[in-house]
Amino acid sequence: MKTQHKILLRNFLIELVLYALLLLLYFWGVLRFLGEPLNRLFHLNLLVYAVATLLLIVAQGVFLEWVTSFLITRLGLEKLE
Repeated sequence: MKTQHKILLRNFLIELVLYALLLLLYFWGVLRFLGEPLNRLFHLNLLVYAVATLLLIVAQGVFLEWVTSFLITRLGLEKLE
């Protein structure tokens, strides 16, 4: 039972590091490529800006989950079900 806890903790820490790296890359990419267009959209049409940012939030969540699941599967890490 003790070794199972160690394995789960190790897997959790690996997943946490993966999420952090992917989130930093996403944040950098959005600031670099979408920062100015989103700023203009904010000042021109607030409703369209709100919808666009909500869509970006959902897309970010789906993409991060997909990439992390793919990497965890490729690394052969166990998942807590």
